[in-house]
Amino acid sequence: MQFISSAFFCALPVVFLLYLLTKPKYRWMVLLAFSLLFIGWNRPYSLLVLLLFSTITFYCGLLIQQFKNRATLIYVCAIALQAGCLILLKSVESGQSGLRLVVKDEGYKTDMLVVVAGFSVYTLQHMAYLTAIYRGRIQAGTQLFRFLLFSSFFAKFNSGPFEEPETLIPQFRLPVIRREMILQGVHRIVLGLFKKMVLADRLAPIVSAVFSGESDTGSCTAISAVCLFTLQLYFDFSAYSDIALGTAKLFGIELSENFNRPLLATSVSDFWRKWHMTLNRLFSTYVYYPVVYLLRRNGKAAVLAGIFSTFLISGVWHGIGKTFLVWSLLHGCYLSAEYLTQKTRQKWIRIVPAKLYRVLCISTTFILVCFSNLFFRSEDMDHARHLLSQFASSPFSGKGVMLGYVSVLAGGGYEEALFNFAVTVALVLLFLSFEKGIHRRIQQSDNGFVQLFILLIAVVTFGVFENAGYFIYLQF
Repeated sequence: MQFISSAFFCALPVVFLLYLLTKPKYRWMVLLAFSLLFIGWNRPYSLLVLLLFSTITFYCGLLIQQFKNRATLIYVCAIALQAGCLILLKSVESGQSGLRLVVKDEGYKTDMLVVVAGFSVYTLQHMAYLTAIYRGRIQAGTQLFRFLLFSSFFAKFNSGPFEEPETLIPQFRLPVIRREMILQGVHRIVLGLFKKMVLADRLAPIVSAVFSGESDTGSCTAISAVCLFTLQLYFDFSAYSDIALGTAKLFGIELSENFNRPLLATSVSDFWRKWHMTLNRLFSTYVYYPVVYLLRRNGKAAVLAGIFSTFLISGVWHGIGKTFLVWSLLHGCYLSAEYLTQKTRQKWIRIVPAKLYRVLCISTTFILVCFSNLFFRSEDMDHARHLLSQFASSPFSGKGVMLGYVSVLAGGGYEEALFNFAVTVALVLLFLSFEKGIHRRIQQSDNGFVQLFILLIAVVTFGVFENAGYFIYLQF
């Protein structure tokens, strides 16, 4: 079941009403039942895999806590199992393993490689859970079905946010639903629909027109498409997070924020503090800091090793292939350069005017992130090299601004296509200008009904309803 689907929006009010009518101490059972239905709706095999790995993780946690003298062996074997299966699955998905298991997936109306829904998310959370027990931060749970709810909670299941067990599991015991949480939840869901259907899905055909590689384009067109993909990815992924946080709020559950206006980041490190924040915190806690601590006697080399280790693992988590390897190495180089030039940049701050320096930092960061996303979006290295070659071509392919630039992005340059292109650009710029204020008003739900009404009207008027249920990060 997908967030933007008739099945989900029909089931959600029914489950919410049942949830309200259930005694607080039994409400977690309603969430568990709906979460299992949500997972198994289109892909029953995904539910079976979830049940298997959740059960293994639960009992491994108990064994780690009970048998102190063998805790390390149990912990290492459990982590190796989860990590090995995750790498194998990524290899199958990318075709790197030589296995091409294909099924008919009705959720996407196309033939796809076998994908186990949510596997990348809950395996990481399982590893975090086992590590927390091994380090003595938490006690192993004693109720299998409560732990299963932590693994399967529908709001975060497919693409996060990633939650620590000590922050999420306690919320399931006696969830408290307040009126303001319901209003904020509805508002957040509508904002997610707006970002997805009005912004991301309107940008999708513009980006695909260039990334499809069907025709050569000028350098300006290729560069614009790469930048627009970064915007599309942000709107698409943050939309998923908005809907996840909003639906969780309806049931009295607070999930962690995953984005904090990353397009205005002043450095790549600042970008990663604002983009996919929960995954970044998880990798920092369980990869970066342990590596730096282990190699602490090596000074700066320890920090550099921690940076590259973190991004290499992040690249593997996103997918097995050369494009993801290049993407991870680029970000490793970006952050290493930042770390090694700290003193030099401090001098620039004192020389360059503050506002100008901030603009330069934001622009440079955006360009660097966009360049890395060229590889993130490309199907393979040949595709990436083809796009890079377009950067060196003439600005408009020798056809002028209208034919060589706008017409390609607008899908052919017809009057209707040009109008839709202009509307899309205007909507994106308008939203980015008021994004901070929109999120602030969501926290003031009693005064946000006008904004909620405007967002709903915009979704109905400008929204793209075809294939709205597909989110880019579902493939990871």
